[in-house]
Amino acid sequence: MEIAAKFFEFELQSARGAQSRGYLADRQLSVAVQKEFRLGYAADDRSALRNHLAEKKVLPEQMVEAGLIIQGEGASYDRFRDRVMFPIRDPRGRVIAFGGRALSKDVPAKYLNSPETPLFHKGHVLYNLDKARGPAHEQGAVIAVEGYVDVIAMHRAGLPHA
Repeated sequence: MEIAAKFFEFELQSARGAQSRGYLADRQLSVAVQKEFRLGYAADDRSALRNHLAEKKVLPEQMVEAGLIIQGEGASYDRFRDRVMFPIRDPRGRVIAFGGRALSKDVPAKYLNSPETPLFHKGHVLYNLDKARGPAHEQGAVIAVEGYVDVIAMHRAGLPHA
């Protein structure tokens, strides 16, 4: 998952990530915030991540088990395509899943999350918990908001316990 996160981060800053950088700029998410939250970009390419992971000696079965690749009949392809990527971390800060926000308006799902995997159980993970845990303890409260960008906006507004 860490290899995938680094790949998405790199892609965001590449020429292919220009549209996604524009989307993030429109949402007032600076480059510093993008780096702090490790935002990334999944290119509109059915095999970009799969090929990158294969180059790093990640086995196809591991890619599928991690929820990064979908195994279809006779072919596999990247789950996330043409999306701004939000890495989801466990309480220790390790990337365990992703949420992807579509850049195209004509896709069936605006947001696509990783499926349940051995690392990721949707009902047991809160986005940004690793960063919010200490401030939430100090404040005696947690602020729950709906979306990834909402969490980041709360953090930027001085409410790090979101």
